[in-house]
Formats: sequence, structure tokens, C-alpha cells
Amino acid sequence: MRQPSATPSVRARLLGSWRMIDWKVFRGGETIDPPLGPATACTGLLIYTGEGTMSANLTLAERAPFADGSLDGGTQQERAEAYRSIISYAGTYEVDEPTATVVHHVKIATFPNFVGADLTRTCVFEDENTLKLDTPPMKMGGEPLGSHILWQRKGAR
Repeated sequence: MRQPSATPSVRARLLGSWRMIDWKVFRGGETIDPPLGPATACTGLLIYTGEGTMSANLTLAERAPFADGSLDGGTQQERAEAYRSIISYAGTYEVDEPTATVVHHVKIATFPNFVGADLTRTCVFEDENTLKLDTPPMKMGGEPLGSHILWQRKGAR
């Protein structure tokens, strides 16, 4: 007789690469666009490694290139728009299995205030290939707003 398999740990379920499929921000009972614009105009990549490293990248899907094409180039306006159109950070992570939370220990980030921060996310697995990360309220537009991002495992349909 075959024994039922144990449910994998939260950490084991997080491992791998995920693509953003939706992003919601909440103001009271109202859903508003995320800081980059409508979720349908955004894309993202989230990676968790077995060694404990993570990377989160959210960006507008369509970003204008710099006219001069130089890595260190761009006009002041082009650079401001490039910064406005991406949220990216990386570091290490820890999982609290009983609460199904993951803490991102941020080492580098496009948003300087994230560097050195511990960002806690609640993990809700809608199925084996769909992950919703709920965030506690974070300041957006000067006010604390809750949000969640829906991720789909890369390669899953």
C-alpha cells in the first residue's frame, strides 16, 4: 500500500523561478494600480535558490532605451524614467514554516531604502505552480498600502 506523500515545506515549494502574472495594491476596499502602472503593463521575475539567495524584479514590460545607447549614458529625464519603471532587489531569505512567511534580507536594491531591510511576505500557494505573496502595508504615494503579487512558476502553464 502506497503511503500518502507529505506536503513539501514552504521553502521547498518556493525554490525556482517565478514570473509575475498579477499585482494588486489596496487602499481600503479599493484596488488601485501598483507604483509602476497597471499590472497588465508590468512584468516580473522572482528567484529563490537552494543556497538561500533570492532576487525580485518588477518592471514595466515596455521601457524606452536611452537614445545614446551607452550603459553610463542617458539624459537626466531618460535616467529618471528608467528608475521610475523598475523595482529590483536581491539578497538572502529565510522561511518561517509555521506562519508560511518568507523574509527577504535585502542586500542590493534600486530603491535605496530597501537596502538592509527585512521584507516579510506571507506565502499563499494557490496550487503547486501559483504563488501569492502578500505584503504588509508599505508606503506608496506617501500612505501605507497593502498589496499582493501573484507569481507563476516558470515553465508552468
